[in-house]
Amino acid sequence: MQIRVNSEKCNGCGLCTDICPCDVLRLNGETGLAEGKYERDCWYCGACELDCPTQAITVHLPYMIS
Repeated sequence: MQIRVNSEKCNGCGLCTDICPCDVLRLNGETGLAEGKYERDCWYCGACELDCPTQAITVHLPYMIS
């Protein structure tokens, strides 16, 4: 999992879902909190992590073997 949302910090504002250029994040209908739904489409731009007002999101870059 490359996108981690801390459920204790997330307030469900939806800014991350609005700002993501790849539409990777969604608000969970039951909890109202953000979650990564389409992580394979993530560009690792970090916009969600940088703009989260509660710093609830962490984007982990994939491990690359060269």
